[in-house]
Amino acid sequence: MGKSSTRTLLVMRHAEKFGDDDDPHLDPAAFARAQKLVAYIPSAFGTPDAIIAAADLLHSVRSRETVTPLADSISLPVLTPHADAQFAKLAANLLDPKDFPQRLIVVCWRHGELPQLMAALRAPADSFPQRWDHKVFNLILKAELGAGGSVSVTPLVEPFRSLKKTTPWARAPASFKGVSKSTPAE
Repeated sequence: MGKSSTRTLLVMRHAEKFGDDDDPHLDPAAFARAQKLVAYIPSAFGTPDAIIAAADLLHSVRSRETVTPLADSISLPVLTPHADAQFAKLAANLLDPKDFPQRLIVVCWRHGELPQLMAALRAPADSFPQRWDHKVFNLILKAELGAGGSVSVTPLVEPFRSLKKTTPWARAPASFKGVSKSTPAE
């Protein structure tokens, strides 16, 4: 199938949280990462057609807060159709082009369920971390969904500096294919 039938998902974790673990919001300093996504995502990948975040919970609204500045900048709503533990339902929706026909979809989720979400999307097991390190906030998994059901994943590190000391993804386990620095599209 041609490129026109491929849909792209940009799957990422919410921005950093600092201080009080009981605070459900991003720390004000973590909003800087969310603001950087406003310019970075469109310049590197194109303008998203849909933005999805894990549904708000009493203990975390960080997924929605991470992508809200991007959504506001391109006049899109942040869709929150599923709680983080409902990753299988989200994956089924994303795999069905009738549910999400958009070509570029940003998905922001909580780290504990990101590996299960990627597995539910039928991504090759060696293309994403099987356990998401709780210190990693700057990894984007670019998943290409082919019309025939194929899924390919390219892990990318956001090019801007982290706000908090995070685990450098370049030191990922040898079983993980590796990561490239993402650069804006020409």
